[in-house]
Amino acid sequence: MTETVDRALMIPNELLIFSAVIAVLILLAAIRQVNWSAIQAHRAAQHMFWGSVLVVSVFWYLRAGIQPGIEFHILGYTALTLMMGWQLALLAAFFVQLLMLLAGKFIWQELAYQYVFFSALPVMFSYGFYLLVYRRMTHNPFVYILVAGFFNAGFTHAFTDIIRSALLLVMELYTPDILWRDYLRYLPLMMFPEGVVNGMFITGMVVFHPRWLSTFDEDSYFR
Repeated sequence: MTETVDRALMIPNELLIFSAVIAVLILLAAIRQVNWSAIQAHRAAQHMFWGSVLVVSVFWYLRAGIQPGIEFHILGYTALTLMMGWQLALLAAFFVQLLMLLAGKFIWQELAYQYVFFSALPVMFSYGFYLLVYRRMTHNPFVYILVAGFFNAGFTHAFTDIIRSALLLVMELYTPDILWRDYLRYLPLMMFPEGVVNGMFITGMVVFHPRWLSTFDEDSYFR
């Protein structure tokens, strides 16, 4: 916990304030876009939401790292985004970070910072990748699973790691040599399991519960 506090104190106050403002705007936008009447009418959707928060939180809790702020773990946000859509995924990601705060992974001043850069941005990147695949590639389940699921998850993980490295570098918490030696050179090793975990989940959902995937249009993909 001491290392967490020390790292938080090194994050500029301007960045923490900026993160807080952006986090509020993101959450307000997501809340306004959610169809709350549909969520209230379907108890299964509520169970799916909170169950997903808990599962992804386990991935985030079981993190490992050589240096403070340099972390290795499965994100799980691509599966979350494809299942819920960007609106609910952004809200679920906030609760994931809130649980990490309660678990003592960081202090409360870091909540918005952690959410914006390592949750909201990955969710939006993942959804943007999905939209690109949907608009530019053939509509069939194989493309959805492999490209929008597996490859999307891997690239989302790479995007998140690059964002983390850039922030640590700009704040001068680590040198480029340390970031490469202890973090970025392992990027391919983390992209693959991220893709496998998310891809396996998406495969199971497409086969057994395609209607639970808000981004999967059966009429479009099975025609």
